[in-house]
Amino acid sequence: MKKMGLILLSVALVVLTLAACSSNKGASESDTAIKNLGNPTDGDEASATTNAAADSGGHKTIVFSVFWPDEQYEQAAKAYEAAHPDVTIKLEYGLSEPYNNDSSREQTDADIEKFTTSTNAAMLSGKGPDLLDLRYLAADDYERHHLLENLGTRMDGDKSFRRTDYFANVLGGEGSANGPFSLPLSFSLGGMVGDEAAIAATGVTFDDRTWTWDDFMKAGRELVAAKGKYNAAIVSGEGMLVGGSDYFVRSVVADNYSRFVDETNRKASFDSADFTGLLKQIKGMYDDGIVGSTERGYFTNVSILSPEDYLTTLNVFGDDTTFYVKPHADEEAAGTSFETRSDIGINANSKVKDAAWDFLKYMMDHTTIGLPINKERFANAIQQLKEKGSITPPTIGSQHSTPFKVDNAKLDLLEGFAEAASRKKNRSGKVLDIISANTAAFFAGQKSAEDVGKLIQNKAMTVLNE
Repeated sequence: MKKMGLILLSVALVVLTLAACSSNKGASESDTAIKNLGNPTDGDEASATTNAAADSGGHKTIVFSVFWPDEQYEQAAKAYEAAHPDVTIKLEYGLSEPYNNDSSREQTDADIEKFTTSTNAAMLSGKGPDLLDLRYLAADDYERHHLLENLGTRMDGDKSFRRTDYFANVLGGEGSANGPFSLPLSFSLGGMVGDEAAIAATGVTFDDRTWTWDDFMKAGRELVAAKGKYNAAIVSGEGMLVGGSDYFVRSVVADNYSRFVDETNRKASFDSADFTGLLKQIKGMYDDGIVGSTERGYFTNVSILSPEDYLTTLNVFGDDTTFYVKPHADEEAAGTSFETRSDIGINANSKVKDAAWDFLKYMMDHTTIGLPINKERFANAIQQLKEKGSITPPTIGSQHSTPFKVDNAKLDLLEGFAEAASRKKNRSGKVLDIISANTAAFFAGQKSAEDVGKLIQNKAMTVLNE
């Protein structure tokens, strides 16, 4: 158990490092000073000055606002400016000082609050930055108030833009008159790590590329009945972090969020037969021992943040592991679940929208943050990792990590999972918090699925209409 605890700590911190802080190296190395957005008045004045200069023609300044500093943003800005002498990219960061392991969480939270407050005020007043990373920001409110440029229209009207250069399902908005209003520079994949050798030993077969939750339940019962290496088919949680039924329900809904929530139109359907049926289905998996709540099962939920993270995750779980696609609901398309990252929007009130769009396209084609949205950048990242030959995971505290060899065969499968991305997931938010807090009564037998669905529906609608 002590070894398991060390692995749990290692995996948790590695994920946090890769997800939230991988870009902070650029903050300390960058020649550009970190600029706080300041209070709403300061932000309005800065943007008003920029927009006024744009109206005069000639040289254009694009204000690009993002909370976390990133070296790739710096590099992209410098390269773009070198190729476009009539454009200046002005990066504005919300983090008040370079992030490191000794940074105060309280200070970071204060910076986030200041960043969101000042940016929201500026945007709602018709000013604000020209380009903005929408993490932490009220993107849905921006859309409702027509504060973001319709990038679906931009893509359709730009003959130089080819959707085939990108992972189409992740890009989104094809054939839609209502967006998208932001485009991702990168994405992550949600799936399961499975002990391939242990599964093969049971003789149970399945097709994870097409399976539904009913198929998973059938396979899960067979795995449990085989009495092999593990007691459960899957354990509720992420990586080595184990959670309860509330976490499992939350993760399943997050993978199918748009099925139950339409945030743009402020609608929810948790009082529907689809949701109550899902709750009953999950309870059945617990009752049959398919879902466990301790240690490991044949499958474990994971999120893949980058090519390095993909191989590191498989390596942590053992030599005989592989990545599997999560089951989907009958009404949903088969394929890998995904989450977009570095979602960039264009201020609808910007005076330099054409230039901002051109720079956004440049970043989509020249950054390799996480899993790149651009297929060529994705392939390049895979090739570079193969040429590197080995990976040394980050050292966590006094626990030194051991380098391991890049498995080219496993790495070759990653692009196929990216191509199969079809279900956009939502990992955070007040609605998911409501689901976590209100489903325990059903699993404890205190309330019916229908009563819980109605309760969640009422609370979700209250939140959506705030």
